[in-house]
Amino acid sequence: MAIAQVVDLVKTYRMGAVEVHALRGVDLAINEGDYMAIMGPSGSGKSTFLNLLGCLDTPTRGSYFLGEQDVARLSDAQLSHIRCHRIGFIFQSYNLIQQLSVVENIEVPLYYQGRSAHESRLRATALAEQVGLADRATHRPHELSGGQQQRVAIARAMANDPFIILADEPTGNLDSATGTEILALLDSLSQQGKTIITVTHDEHVATSAHRVVRFGDGRIVSDT
Repeated sequence: MAIAQVVDLVKTYRMGAVEVHALRGVDLAINEGDYMAIMGPSGSGKSTFLNLLGCLDTPTRGSYFLGEQDVARLSDAQLSHIRCHRIGFIFQSYNLIQQLSVVENIEVPLYYQGRSAHESRLRATALAEQVGLADRATHRPHELSGGQQQRVAIARAMANDPFIILADEPTGNLDSATGTEILALLDSLSQQGKTIITVTHDEHVATSAHRVVRFGDGRIVSDT
């Protein structure tokens, strides 16, 4: 069953007198439980597509259905609500708050949902344990390795029980052994039925996914 779908998605940027056609009419259905890798050369449109899926940007034309709701034309406040409640983000650079501990970083999305402090702490603690960081729960990011920081980011992405987890080069800052550990964690989430979309340049990362969508010149050129 499709939990997200884009129809004739177009994104055009204007840079002075020049128009940049980042997406040129993309159609794609994302099914519940998909573990999808999005690949393509620089400038192919894959990062723009991920930003649109994450409601970090809006399309120039086309529709984007998340569940049954067309989110393509929502206001900034409505998009913020969608991001808070339906989408989990994993970034290459982790994007952790340096002044907060592991559990406090995981709690951040729950704070924006208005959860109680007690409920947030219980969930964040459980997620820290799930990603193997129970013994690091009170540590701050500078006290963690890169792989541990990415585990915190994955736990934070899971905090709001999202429709979709979006990962932007999740192993890009990690050595190969640590990257393999992070891919094993993502695979475990996939086996639990989570829907994961990852943008990557790494063919090894793509082989972990169940579906590979390749972009070229703002269009999908293959979907396998």
